[in-house]
Amino acid sequence: MTDVDKFHLINDYWDYEMGTNILNFILKKLELFPQTLFVNRYHSDIFVGIIDITGQDPAVVREKISAYHKQAIREVLESYPLNYMTLNTGVYYLNDTDTPAEEVISHANIARRRAKETSTCVFEYNAELSSTEQKRAETIHSFQNALAKKEFQIYFQPKISGKTQEIASAEVLVRWLREDGTLWFPDSFLPILEETGEIESLDYYVYNAAFQWLADRRENGLPLLPLSLNVSPIHFRKIDTFTQRITQLLDHYQIPSKYLVFEITETTYIHNIDAVNQMIRFFHDRDIRISMDDFGSGYSSLNSLKDILFDEVKIDKHFLSAGLSEKGKIVLEEMFHLLKRTDKWIVCEGVETKEMVDFLIAEGCDELQGFYYYKPMEQKKFEELIA
Repeated sequence: MTDVDKFHLINDYWDYEMGTNILNFILKKLELFPQTLFVNRYHSDIFVGIIDITGQDPAVVREKISAYHKQAIREVLESYPLNYMTLNTGVYYLNDTDTPAEEVISHANIARRRAKETSTCVFEYNAELSSTEQKRAETIHSFQNALAKKEFQIYFQPKISGKTQEIASAEVLVRWLREDGTLWFPDSFLPILEETGEIESLDYYVYNAAFQWLADRRENGLPLLPLSLNVSPIHFRKIDTFTQRITQLLDHYQIPSKYLVFEITETTYIHNIDAVNQMIRFFHDRDIRISMDDFGSGYSSLNSLKDILFDEVKIDKHFLSAGLSEKGKIVLEEMFHLLKRTDKWIVCEGVETKEMVDFLIAEGCDELQGFYYYKPMEQKKFEELIA
């Protein structure tokens, strides 16, 4: 299955008549590909074809398709007033002729979308992609039922005071404990839920669980710890809904504001400055602190420092991921100096070695978080830890 990348731009600029002529030209070129049994325009700028590769090495086939892309593109550019064009092809190898046609097309289409991410613009459907798509479908279609059954569990990762080296607070995370007992980590399902918008429901589920945990401890006379909660980008498209839901939680549970921190990533801030600042003012009106998560990952940190309304800055873990080189230390030293002068509370995540701990404490890091101290843990273990 082949498409013309961003074909709508050709239609928009040159008009639909020329766009149709170009598509017809490409169709004729695809018909001439060696061993082609069938090819047709599927819809819009997408073509579907069947070629006979009996006895051929798939790697050779892939190279042939890539080379033919270049040839076809060159001929289009010579025949029409275009400056640039790209073709993307997804390949599915049909080993069982009884496979339903819609399944074949679906697999080829999935591979076509992935082809856009490769340098050759050709991608073959494989077992890994099949597994990924299966998990994606499972996530999408089982999410609401799982939410109703409370399969999502909140986990806690402690943050350690730089001064006392004792647990000062914790970040609330989430895991999906499936009905069959398997545990899914957030990187396997959060990106999918962000794409579908279901992350909104999960966030409110996590917020409610965290508020409930604090309320239960207060009712039982147990000490409370500040909890950090993550805010997904989707909420900045629905500021009023978000503030209403948070207000309801605050009114219902009556949790003192000093025990709540909401984390917003720097990338989210950069792309939604006005909306983020509106949300920050909402929290500040209620004396709730806001943290800029992944600080340093958005490439505009120094410029934004003078304007940001955040109370806390969480240094991106990539600053520590490769260890502490001399140049890396210099960057962190200067960053800490600027943050301290602008009265920001500093948290470092991804802390994994004693060397990192000693350096960060010496530089005045307020809280440290990472595997050197604790991995994220389930609620019961966290409660035992802070008992």
